[in-house]
Amino acid sequence: MIRLSRKLSSGWFAAAGAAALFSWSVHPTEAYAAQLSCGQTVTADIVLTADLLDCPGDGLVLGADGITIDLNGHTVDGVGLGVGIRNNGFDNTVLTQGSGTSARVQQFDHGVRLGSGASGNVVKGLTLHDNELAGIELDNAEDNHVRDNLIDRQAQRGVLITGGSSGNAVADNTITANQGEGVLVQDSTDNRLEGNLIADSGDGGLILEGSGGNTLLTNTVSDSSDGAIALRLGSNGNLVRSNTSSRNQDAGLTVSDSAGNHLRSNTLQDNGDSGIVLQSAHGNTVTGNDVSRNTGGIELSQAHDNLIESNVADHTTGDGISLELSLNNSLRLNQAGHNGSRGILVEGEAAPGTGNRLVGNTTDANQGGGIFVSKAVHTLQDNIARGNDGWGILADPGNADGGGNRASGNAEPAQCAGVVCTP
Repeated sequence: MIRLSRKLSSGWFAAAGAAALFSWSVHPTEAYAAQLSCGQTVTADIVLTADLLDCPGDGLVLGADGITIDLNGHTVDGVGLGVGIRNNGFDNTVLTQGSGTSARVQQFDHGVRLGSGASGNVVKGLTLHDNELAGIELDNAEDNHVRDNLIDRQAQRGVLITGGSSGNAVADNTITANQGEGVLVQDSTDNRLEGNLIADSGDGGLILEGSGGNTLLTNTVSDSSDGAIALRLGSNGNLVRSNTSSRNQDAGLTVSDSAGNHLRSNTLQDNGDSGIVLQSAHGNTVTGNDVSRNTGGIELSQAHDNLIESNVADHTTGDGISLELSLNNSLRLNQAGHNGSRGILVEGEAAPGTGNRLVGNTTDANQGGGIFVSKAVHTLQDNIARGNDGWGILADPGNADGGGNRASGNAEPAQCAGVVCTP
C-alpha cells in the first residue's frame, strides 16, 4: 500500500483559528501499476501506466475511501462529456502526479469533481485544461485540499466551490486563461483560498457570492476582463488580507450588498476602476490597503457604518477617496495625495447624527483640492491639506469643525472654507 507522510504547510496558521493544510508525499512504487479503461471504478491504490484517451464519459471514478491514484505523467482525456476524475463522496483519497512529467486531465465537463460528502481528500500537482464547466469543482464537499495544480483554459471556471462546501483549502495553484471566473465560491462558508496565482480570466478573478466566513489570503489576481476580487450578494464576514491585484479591467476589490467583511493590507494597483469599491455594503473594515495608481482609490456608494483607516490612495486619475450618499462612516488616518482630482470627496446630505467623520487624514498635492465636503452634517477634525491645486479644505455650511485642521501651500489663498485651519 502507499504510505502517506503528512506535515503542516508553512504559513497555514497566518490567520487565527485556521485549520491545518497538509502536504502529502506519495511513494508510487509501492502501489499497483495498472492500465485502466475509461470509466473504470478504482478501489485500490494505483499508478497509471498509459494514457486514457477519448473517454466517452467519465475518465476514472473513485470507489473507496483512503486510496491514491497517481497519474504518473499520463493524460486522462475526454470528448467534452463527464468528469475526468469523479469522487461522489469518498473520503481521504489522494489524486496526484508522482513523476516529474506533467499529468493532464482534459476535455471533460469537469476535470476533477468532489461531490456531496467527499471529505479529507487531496488533489495535488495535476494539470487541468480545456474542460467545459470547471477545472476542479467542489460541491457540498468538506475539508478537502486542492494545491499546486495548474488549472488552465477551461471554457468556464477554473475552480468552483459550491453547494454549501466548507472547510476546504485551495492553495498555491496557478489558475490562468479560464474563460469565466478564475475562482467562484457560491453559497459556501469557511473555505480558505491562499497563495493562488489567478490571471487572464475572461470574467472576474476571484468571486464570492452568498458566501461568508471565508479567508482570502496572499492571492495574486491580474489581467482579468472584469474585476479582480469581488464579494457580493450576502457575502458577509470574510477576511481579505494581503492580496495583490493589478491590470484588471474593473475594480481591484469590490464589496456589494455584503456586510462585516475585513479588507486588510491588500495592494490593489493599476486597475481599470477604483482600487476598492463598497456599494450598498455596510459595517465593513478597510484598513492598511494600498490603492494607488487606479482610476480612483476608495469609492463608497450608499455604503454605511464602515471604517476606512490607514489606507494609501495616491496617484489616481480621479479622487483618492470618495463617498456618495454614504452615512456614519469613519475615515481616519488615510493618505490621499497626488491625485488627478480631489484627495477626499464627500457628497450627499446627512441628517443630524448620521454624518461621516473625517479625522487625521492627509491630502497633499491633489489637482482638484485637498478635501471637499458638500452638504451637511459631517465632522472634520485634525486633517492636513498641503500643496493642493485649489482649496486645502472646502466644507459647505452646516458641517462640523472638530478643530485641529491644518492647511498650507494650497492654490486658494484662504486655504480653507467652512472650517478653521492653521498652517
